[in-house]
Amino acid sequence: MKLNRLLIGLTIFTMLLAACAPAATPAPAPTQPPAAAAPTQPPAAQPTTKPTPSGCALRLATTTSTADSGLLTFILPDFEKKFNCKVDVVAVGTGQAIEIGTKGDADVLLVHARKQEDQFVKDGHAKERFDVMYNDFILLGPKSDPAKVSGMASATDALKAIAAAQAPFASRGDKSGTNTKELSLWSSAGITPTKDMAWYNALGQGMGETLLTSNEKGAYTLADRGTYLSMKDKLSNLVVVMGGNSIQENKDKNLLNPYGLLAVDPGKHPGVNFDMATKFVQWMTSVDTQKMIGSFGVDKFGQPLFYADSKEYRAQSQAPSGDVALTITGAVEKELKLTMEAVKAIGVVKATLEHPKKGKTDYEGVKLSALLAQAKPKADAKTMVFIASDGFTAEVALDAVNKCADCMMAFGDGGKIHAAMPGMESNTWVKDVVKIEVK
Repeated sequence: MKLNRLLIGLTIFTMLLAACAPAATPAPAPTQPPAAAAPTQPPAAQPTTKPTPSGCALRLATTTSTADSGLLTFILPDFEKKFNCKVDVVAVGTGQAIEIGTKGDADVLLVHARKQEDQFVKDGHAKERFDVMYNDFILLGPKSDPAKVSGMASATDALKAIAAAQAPFASRGDKSGTNTKELSLWSSAGITPTKDMAWYNALGQGMGETLLTSNEKGAYTLADRGTYLSMKDKLSNLVVVMGGNSIQENKDKNLLNPYGLLAVDPGKHPGVNFDMATKFVQWMTSVDTQKMIGSFGVDKFGQPLFYADSKEYRAQSQAPSGDVALTITGAVEKELKLTMEAVKAIGVVKATLEHPKKGKTDYEGVKLSALLAQAKPKADAKTMVFIASDGFTAEVALDAVNKCADCMMAFGDGGKIHAAMPGMESNTWVKDVVKIEVK
């Protein structure tokens, strides 16, 4: 009994000690090395358009004038729909666009600096340069015209006058095609602008920003006509002081501004999308797209912002060979190729017509209705298109033409034929018509 009591006592004592002891600290879990922080990456450049479900995106490096004018917004949806491929547009100065191409960071270029374009091909970055369109440069300035350059026929003479007067001049200063042209004009004038000339300001900006700055500061500047017309409502303090109101009125033919198209060569830059770039070139130079380009801006400004100029378009619209003065083609029973004598043989008339801008003017020519009667438009024909020798086009409903008893093809100087369309908008009064296409 005594032994049992002793054992029971020891058991109870041991239990009391265990209850009073502090709780055991659990063993720490094995230490895991912290996950390595992801390296910091610069944000990826965001494309201006989202790729299509097919994943196709074409990289187009182009000048700011094609974007600022609204041309790309107008024509690119047609390409994207036809080829199921979004166009990623980078709009910078021509110099920067060409530099992007030399690095293989663009698939196709749309630029306007011919010497640089030719060098791009010579250096192997593209196999060929394609004519695509043109407009012209104009000189803008404040309404007060402190340098008195208004009406001058030569851009170099105008720049000499600006320099002599030390009148404010705003330059893009961005190695763009416009900046390149401007500097070549200064060189022709025997002047080298420098930062020491307080009146000369190189901004390093695109065309749009340069125009806004010139408007604010009352400065002269060189601009392409297309961008100026598209922004004219924002430029209340600027006027055209040299270059006239249209490309036809620009007396300095040195101010013509051709644009070139170049597909980047995969032999030099294997990563480019040459197949889609080739399709873009073919689409851009096609007659249908060229007509879109030539129509852009006509409804608002009475003139195109860019003139179609591809090889394909010229072949379709150039003045007929030989002594043919006017061609009528398309949806007609009988296509006509008429000499001036043949046109006059249809019957010459004289009339005083009301031009929407010039007022009443005397004209001599042939009734348009008589010409169409010779060609006999087909029953399902709806419209007709005037095509000028410089590529300008204007479309008119056939129904409106049939109701216009006084509409005529009037004779001008040098054997040229002009459309005289009383009661219709000024853009239908097309000068130097060489072809009428019935559609």
